[in-house]
This record gives sequence, structure tokens and C-alpha cells, in this order.
Amino acid sequence: MLAIPSNDNNYHREHVLLLLQNLKRWTGFDLIAEYGFSLDTLGAQVFNAQFYLLSHNNAADPILTYGNQQVLSQWEVSWAELITMHSRETAKPIDRAERAAMMERVKADNYINGYSGVRISKTGKEFTISDGIVWNVFTENGDFCGQAAWFKEVETRTIDMSLS
Repeated sequence: MLAIPSNDNNYHREHVLLLLQNLKRWTGFDLIAEYGFSLDTLGAQVFNAQFYLLSHNNAADPILTYGNQQVLSQWEVSWAELITMHSRETAKPIDRAERAAMMERVKADNYINGYSGVRISKTGKEFTISDGIVWNVFTENGDFCGQAAWFKEVETRTIDMSLS
């Protein structure tokens, strides 16, 4: 498990770089160039960026391995909670079958673009991801090690409880 991102561990620069290299490999989208990130400070820049980046491992029931500050805030979790959370728990039980089918598509096709789906925070707040990219992650040796997702925005879903 990765420690809390900090200057001491360069905000997990190597893990972030692996995610972004795979993103470019599968989609052609160079997030590093798009945002003008420096390779020296990539980990900190991505951790503090105004987009969402997260990953999970390749276990049968995958565990989240990374989420930047936007992810931690949106899901209302600490780093310690995030990296012990099953990836499926980011969606409500009723939405998990749809999410699982999407992840299987990614496994087969290496990525999907334009992904949208409903997610839920630790405290039960629902939000919608729109126009996301989800992709497979392989090590430099070619071993499958998980999947990652990137998206720019979420839309919070609110329920009108007023009695009109």
C-alpha cells in the first residue's frame, strides 16, 4: 500500500507516471502535455490538480491504490480509507452491475472514452461522473496491474425534499 502522498514520497510520482503513460498508450491523450506538468514535480501537480485521477489493483475484488485530492474530497475519505476501499464500493449496490460490466469492457478493449456513471461518497452523497476515461494499466514489464480513471468534473445529485 502506498503511504499518504507527501514531499517525502514525491506524491507517488512513479505510480502517477505509470498511470499517465498507460493513458497515453491506449488513448493518445497526453495529460502531462495537456496540463503542462513538469516531470520533476508530476506527483504533487497531479495530486493537487483540478481533475480526478484514481486507480485500483488487479485483485479479483480490486482495491483502490491511488486517488488525488479531488478524489479524496469528492468521496469524502481519508487516504487510509481510500487505499483500503474496494473499487466496487465507489458505486451504490444497485449501480454495481453496470459498473462491473463497464470494467469488463475496459479489460477487453484496454480503455473506454466518454464514460458516465453514478457514484456515491462515504457519507451517501450521490454524484455523476461524465465524459470520463477508464483504462487498463500495465507495468513496464507488460504485466497487468489494474485500471485507472480520469475525469474533469462531477455533478452532485440533489434530492428535492420540499413538500410542494
